Order: sequence, then C-alpha cells, then structure tokens
Amino acid sequence: MFNPEQLLGQLMGDAMSGQLGGRKRKRSKSGLGALLGGSGGMSTATKAKVGLGLLGVAYAAYQHYSQQGGSPSPAPQPVMGQAPPPPPATASAMPPPPPPAANPSPARVEEAMHLLRAMITAAHADGLIDAEEREAILGRARQAGMDADSLRALDAEIRAPLTLEQLTVRTPAGQRAETYAAALIAITADTAEERAFLDRMAGQLELDAATRADIHAQLGIPN
Repeated sequence: MFNPEQLLGQLMGDAMSGQLGGRKRKRSKSGLGALLGGSGGMSTATKAKVGLGLLGVAYAAYQHYSQQGGSPSPAPQPVMGQAPPPPPATASAMPPPPPPAANPSPARVEEAMHLLRAMITAAHADGLIDAEEREAILGRARQAGMDADSLRALDAEIRAPLTLEQLTVRTPAGQRAETYAAALIAITADTAEERAFLDRMAGQLELDAATRADIHAQLGIPN
C-alpha cells in the first residue's frame, strides 16, 4: 500500500546519513548527519530537533518500517574462558514502535508529498540527483521494504522535479517553515550555491530572518 510518510522518511534517511548525492556529496556527515549514531539510529536529542511536524513523524515511520524489513543481527558468541555474553534484548523490552499511518487523509498525503518534493527540488538544484543516484535512492528504498506503489511514486517524483518557483507557489502558508526545513535537510547549506538556493527559497516563502534562524537551530545546521 502506498505510504507517503514512509516515502518522505526514506529520503530524509538518505539525506541525514550522507547518502543523498552519493559520491557527488563531497563532504563528510555534517549537520543532521553528524547527529546520527554509529548504528544508524537516531538519538533522543536528534528526534527532538527533527520534531518539525510531519517531518519528525515521517522519519519515525521510516525507521519503524526499515527495521521491520531488516534482517536480525547474529547472536554474540561466547569467548573461551569468559562468561557467556548476555542474551539480546527481547521484543518486549524494546520501546513500542510508532503506530503506522493507516489510511492517511488526502490532506496528509498531499502534505507528505509536498515535503518530499521540496527535498527533491533542493537536491536537483544542487546537482545531487542524476540517473545513477536515482537508481541508488530507489535501491535503498527497495531494501528498506518499500512497496511497489511507493517505489513508483518516488521514481516519478525524482524524474520530474518541480522548479523552486513551482514548489513555492504551491506551498500553503501554514507549511512554509516545514517546506524550508525539508529543503535544508536535503542539502544542509554548506556550500555557497546551497546557501543561495535557500536564500531564494526563504524569500519566495516570505520567511523572515528570525524564522530561518529558528529552523536552523532546531535542525542543528548553522545559519
């Protein structure tokens, strides 16, 4: 079944782990990527920083579904002369997963897709997505357990990105800050070209300096 929040979360996961753009992203993990733990999990502090409405929900849903689709880790083996290692934590000891977004409303679907398009628009403007990277994104989404309908939707969006002007004119007033945050997650604003793109986006979304600074602070990305 098509899951727009998982779709958005997948692209966020790629961006935050430094995989969006692959070899074209000539930088180490920074901004949000630097806040991720070595195991790929998200710390409590990072969850708070990403808690910008649907972006936080989407990333939590993506983690939930990708963990469900992943293979279990091998059990630790005892070492001769040492006490056997403790057994792995059971499912009952783990925190409950976030509830799946079953049958989201049309408005919620459109909200998630709009934020996904904001990320793709930013990544395309930065030159991070070409045919090779498109296949890499789809491959990671497939490995995370995304279904065929969602994969087709993701592929269609990557193949036909909106321009910045098309994106901003479609952005509802109540979603302007979150749209900017989605673009910021995609490119992290650590080159002059990225900062110029975000300046243009902020101007077209009518975001003032204080609002932008607050978004950057929440996401741990320098303004």
